[in-house]
Amino acid sequence: MLTELLRPADTVAFVDTVRRREPGLFPGDAAGAAPLDMAGFEAILGALHHAHEGVLHLARGGDRRSLPPELVDRDGMLDLRQVRQVFEDGETLYLTKAHRLSPALADLCRGIELDLAGHGITLRESAGAHVFATPPAAQGFAPHRDGHGSLIVQLEGRKTWQVEDGNGPQRACGVPAEDWARLPKRKFVLEPGDVLYVPEYRGHAARAGTVSSLHLTIRLFPLRWRDVLGEIAGALPGLNAPVPHARTADPDALAAGLADLLGSPDVRTALPSLIGGLSARRTARRAVLADGGLGERGSLEGIGEKTWLARTRGADCLVTSDDISATIHFPGGAVRGPIEVLAAFEYVAGARVLRAVDLPGALVPAVTVDVVCRLVAEGLLRRARPAEIDEAVQ
Repeated sequence: MLTELLRPADTVAFVDTVRRREPGLFPGDAAGAAPLDMAGFEAILGALHHAHEGVLHLARGGDRRSLPPELVDRDGMLDLRQVRQVFEDGETLYLTKAHRLSPALADLCRGIELDLAGHGITLRESAGAHVFATPPAAQGFAPHRDGHGSLIVQLEGRKTWQVEDGNGPQRACGVPAEDWARLPKRKFVLEPGDVLYVPEYRGHAARAGTVSSLHLTIRLFPLRWRDVLGEIAGALPGLNAPVPHARTADPDALAAGLADLLGSPDVRTALPSLIGGLSARRTARRAVLADGGLGERGSLEGIGEKTWLARTRGADCLVTSDDISATIHFPGGAVRGPIEVLAAFEYVAGARVLRAVDLPGALVPAVTVDVVCRLVAEGLLRRARPAEIDEAVQ
């Protein structure tokens, strides 16, 4: 997904930008494979129900507010005539969590997550998409800092961005006008197809050009050490012990005691298994993307050794094992089997299209068919489509 989005830029250059936490412009051809246009955006708005309840917002000149209830009819649907009017009057339309409303955006967000994971970047939260439609020459939001990295995809029109050149406070907050005026900034002008990365906590503001602008912001939440510590702190040995009263009155002694505790052999011994559990939770995504699964779960009849199967859309896998069993984890579930299926699970985790006959290990044909049928039943695999089979046999 990143390759398509950044073309002709190098995906590795973007990954390095994320790691360095520096802003970067990637002039490209994303418009050729744009997941949304203004007509599609309006179609989403037309299908929204109770959009004024935290889904669609208005913003103008730095003032963001919830959608007025009068823009929603008695059936809970948007009055598009009034929505068009407020847009023409200068209001930016800000649609949150658009990946929940558009399969194309859901695919894009999941694909970016998987691409980043393939380059060693784990996210603390799933990637999500917000959409901004801004009238000509308008600025919806005042300068601010976000608690997430922003992958900005310009879909229509032109938008000029100013991004803080240097690190400010490491928190999400607004930037007062007097502070913004004196901060060093970098200027980026985005045309359709261009992509801009703004790191978390980096101040930024944007204004549309002479025509209306539509852009997509994909929110990226890189995993931080504080997230790791927060997830494993409850299980670290010794942290449930009370702090001696004498140390609470002496900051130096308190700090030394905590450092000694974190550096103790018990903590060092416990860390690998705790981190391993965290990795499993982070790798196996919870949300399952739509991929015809309603019809697949009951259609196991006819699946044989040479039936072509494919992993469902956006399904990444993690395989774990112990002395007697192996488990393959995937979005929405997991399948456990005897240790003899470990090699088969690892093959499934690394393949996009496969057949039961291709599974490695000392398994008899009936067992390999049982394995793939179980994974079809659980939603990880489905019957491959003709184009997928053609690609696999080439």
